[in-house]
Amino acid sequence: MTKKTFDHDISPSENHAVLTPVPTEDVFGFYGTMKDMVGEEMATKLWDSASMIVSTTFCEDDPVVVRNFLRSNHGRYLADRVTSLAKEENYSDTTIMYDTLSSTISEVGRNGQMFWKQQFDLVRQATINGEWED
Repeated sequence: MTKKTFDHDISPSENHAVLTPVPTEDVFGFYGTMKDMVGEEMATKLWDSASMIVSTTFCEDDPVVVRNFLRSNHGRYLADRVTSLAKEENYSDTTIMYDTLSSTISEVGRNGQMFWKQQFDLVRQATINGEWED
């Protein structure tokens, strides 16, 4: 099997939508938090959506970086934010949950920068530098 490597010094390609496998051991990050809140089936759908939204929004082609972000404490905070914005009766509505996830990841902070981009960049840098720990 050939392992794909990434040159993080060049701009990502135009096709940044990355789908990463659902983590089976995640109890702390995005998936684990979502699973506790909305159930396994919806959590799996939202993981797939989150992978693609994160990779597209932040122009990231490396699935390891996307996965690490979603499995980090920032991924957990993202899941908490999504479930707090969506009403509990809408947790089973895929469209509402997707829209809430998409709008949440695009939130702009007071300084005009995307809040989640700053969090993503921290995880991205740790991944690139080999400092990321599961």
